[in-house]
Amino acid sequence: MSKLFAYVAAAAFLFFSACTAESKPVEAPAPNAEPSAAAPTSLSPITEETLAKLAKADAKDGNVDKVVHRCAGCALGMDGEAKWPLQVQDYSMHFCKQACLDRYAKDPAQAIAALKIKD
Repeated sequence: MSKLFAYVAAAAFLFFSACTAESKPVEAPAPNAEPSAAAPTSLSPITEETLAKLAKADAKDGNVDKVVHRCAGCALGMDGEAKWPLQVQDYSMHFCKQACLDRYAKDPAQAIAALKIKD
């Protein structure tokens, strides 16, 4: 019983601690863009493969609109929210919480390349 309580308490803590902060939209750099002084220089380029994977993720909700409504940080397993967006070229990716957004915002192309999309 104490293990169950510990799991429930940990899940509640993670949910409420990660899902309370608002954020501003984050934009991935354009391909071949010159890095700014504040931008990290280790970002992977947005490739055709990245865009193809985004198109496949976009279609997961049944509506091809260049908005990935499912949270990529959760392997497209749950809905994202417009309040945690990441712009990757013409695509807007919605995440379920700030932590998922932050993970993808560090290097969007690399994170998208690692995303496994079930058919």
